[in-house]
Amino acid sequence: MTKQPTNGMAVPLDNIKECGAPLVLAIGMFDGFHTGHAEVLKAAGKAAKELGAKVGVLTFSPHPSKVVDMGRPPVNMIFTPQIRAEMFAAAGAEWVFVKKFDKSFAARTSDSFGKFLKRKFPNLKGIVTGENFLYGKGATGNAQTMLELAERNGWRYTAVKGVYLPNGKRMSSSLMRSALEAGNLKLFKKICGRDYAARGTVCGGKKLGRALGFPTLNLKWNPDCKPPFGAYAVRLKHGRQTYEGVANYGTNPTVGKVSPLLESHLFKNVRFGEGETVEVKFLKFLRPEKKFASLDALKRQIAKDKLLAKRFFAENKKPGGRRAKAHPKLLA
Repeated sequence: MTKQPTNGMAVPLDNIKECGAPLVLAIGMFDGFHTGHAEVLKAAGKAAKELGAKVGVLTFSPHPSKVVDMGRPPVNMIFTPQIRAEMFAAAGAEWVFVKKFDKSFAARTSDSFGKFLKRKFPNLKGIVTGENFLYGKGATGNAQTMLELAERNGWRYTAVKGVYLPNGKRMSSSLMRSALEAGNLKLFKKICGRDYAARGTVCGGKKLGRALGFPTLNLKWNPDCKPPFGAYAVRLKHGRQTYEGVANYGTNPTVGKVSPLLESHLFKNVRFGEGETVEVKFLKFLRPEKKFASLDALKRQIAKDKLLAKRFFAENKKPGGRRAKAHPKLLA
């Protein structure tokens, strides 16, 4: 039996017999964890307070589209299970459970899913999902069948309505994914509530940037769902310090293709490098990646990218020189 909160660590549900804590579970894929998902966690927190329970999240990995044929290409996840767990914890979840999604689990009927929940969470007090939540074999379970399931088992059930953009489009992981893959970082931020960011350990490179007069801090970055290769205005965070800069994300076709690498050139000199942990926020897509005819041509383009990035930061400062309020950190 699991007795202690997970503190942002994802617990593989198949590895435990049961969790006996009084819980209100937010259930869903939550693959993008956008503002609509945040409303689900908010509702779970409210229900947990009223029921004298703790907030838990039950999510799944891999995405069901990688296991069963949904009539469309498999979904590329924006965040890993562990990164989602950290985001859930930041939104108020004390427990995060990840159920392995396989063909056996996909074959469960909606009633069988209820029995599964009762066995794994014997002190379950409530369930919260989005109003469009589907589950069970053939996705035949929905909010109505979940309500009936909850009533039979003495659980409170809440289906949270969707959140919409000003243009009437519903906020969704698929819309968020499309925005990211198109380099529409402004739309991504509207949906997610945060800037897209890469996080990792600075690694060594070929020192080409330094030779060209633009030294860089490099991160290996190759998530399933990624922004387009090209140049970006970025803000790098190291500890409590933040630095503005320009970055190239891609495979470096001019000097020989490599695994996707994020190379950030900062406008100020810094005294840290390889082995340090940093976070790089993608703020503006400047141009797509291209192969240049020579290193001189590449150098001229980097200089242009730097000027564009500086212009972006200058245009996005509040009157009086104050920058816009920072948004919560996106662990990506």
